[in-house]
Amino acid sequence: MRQVLYKILFAFSLGLILPQIVFAAQISFDAKTTQTQVGKNFEVILFVNTEQENLNAFEGKVTFPNALLDLKEIRDGNTIVNFWIEKPKAQDNAIIFSGVTPGGFNGKSGLIFSAIFEAKKEGVAKFEVKDARILRNDGTGSAAVLSMIPLEVVISKEARIEIPAIQKIEDREQPELFVPEIARDESISDGEWFIAFVTQDKVSGIDHYEIKESRQKILTFFSRWRAAESPHVLKDQELRSYIFVKAVDKTGNERIVKLSPQNSLRWYENYENWIILIVIAVVFASGAKKILWKKPKR
Repeated sequence: MRQVLYKILFAFSLGLILPQIVFAAQISFDAKTTQTQVGKNFEVILFVNTEQENLNAFEGKVTFPNALLDLKEIRDGNTIVNFWIEKPKAQDNAIIFSGVTPGGFNGKSGLIFSAIFEAKKEGVAKFEVKDARILRNDGTGSAAVLSMIPLEVVISKEARIEIPAIQKIEDREQPELFVPEIARDESISDGEWFIAFVTQDKVSGIDHYEIKESRQKILTFFSRWRAAESPHVLKDQELRSYIFVKAVDKTGNERIVKLSPQNSLRWYENYENWIILIVIAVVFASGAKKILWKKPKR
């Protein structure tokens, strides 16, 4: 009996003393090469390994030595991130990013984004992820345990290995179909009506959005496209305009969606009605003139 008790106590003490194994999600880089030469371009890819957890939010910044490198391009096509809160963009010597994946992602090689750099002088370029935070898809948004692996790329005048060529993106597809939403909130622009929109392009990624408002359904060429970001405060706060939102990907493909006015135009506010009336009046006047000036038969 005493021996059994000792075994139980020993097993219990092991549970208290030995550290528990915790699997941490991992953010790492893939450069396909750790050596390059001055004047050459190379691609650095940022991945996440969820370690069998379901994760739905990713944010942080990738730092790099801008004394050694020039950032040429950021690619976010084919990313696991469905909606960017902060699209990957350059800020001083870093690329900042923040996005979410509704439903979560669980996998070993989830691409967050990649960046193309040009090596401009000799040295060792170190890439690190800082201020990173990843959230679990558990309904509470709890933070996942996270580990980060840095990357070093040696830059020399003459590289001793063959430098992989950067794949050119060929994209002939439109951005994905999307449905903008019109809303207002007291916390946004003093309660003015705004339009919210977002879409994806899984090949080259979304470059920018444009928007225009027109009270005409057909004669929209009188209105100009304007660069826009979501949420965008509407110019026509009476909501009597047709709204066109254009999504443009990084190779120039476009998708345009149209929203009809929520409030109908008065008939005299629609220029197209006036044009129709003028055309009818001209046709009627022309016909009347022919009848009045028609010579009587003798």
